Amino acid sequence: MSGRAQRDARQRGITLIELLVSMIILGVVTTLLLLGWTSLQKSYAHSVKGNNARAEVRDAMARVTRELRDAQPAALTTPASSPFTLANPMEVDFYSAFNSAGVRADGTGIGALRLTRIYLDTSGTAAQKTLYWQRDSNAIVGFDSADRKIVLARNMVNASVPSTGSPTAIFTYGYRDGSGNFTTATTIASADLGKIISVQVRMIVDANLLRSPSPADLQTTVRPRNAPQK
Repeated sequence: MSGRAQRDARQRGITLIELLVSMIILGVVTTLLLLGWTSLQKSYAHSVKGNNARAEVRDAMARVTRELRDAQPAALTTPASSPFTLANPMEVDFYSAFNSAGVRADGTGIGALRLTRIYLDTSGTAAQKTLYWQRDSNAIVGFDSADRKIVLARNMVNASVPSTGSPTAIFTYGYRDGSGNFTTATTIASADLGKIISVQVRMIVDANLLRSPSPADLQTTVRPRNAPQK
């Protein structure tokens, strides 16, 4: 074998330096791929969580709208008494025969009437709160731990999003004052509950206030069909 052939034979294959360079490049590429995949996974999980929260609050708004529309007085007097027993920014209590046994097609049915409330649990330090529906479903007058209760929406941030210096009210009530003028308020005194003729509902949800997308903000106004006509 000639000297040139011997040199060519020695130069065949991969040198140690080439192997190290290849491993470094492969490591960098692998790291970039893993970082990209992790980022995509986190973004996807955040999007799914946000979409679920928005779907949940849409369902909650539909449920609250139906419940308030079917609110009716506990006694069909003339003039009719108020369907409402409490009207605050984060809670509304009212009588309803919605989805109860014994209710008639027109929504009436005194035997089916149950005291119902929709309220935001403002306990805890987290910005996200839970909206509940509860019905007085036993023989004990008023609400207690044995009454049926379900979650309407999680990640509600009304209590953490300010509006004119105060938490954003879920419920705002329309009524006619002593002069007959239509006005709104977020709290109605017991003596004026019979004046409520509409309820504006606003629900703001956000799974993470520190990140996009922006919160979902749903609003609607409900006129209870059995509210006193004043």
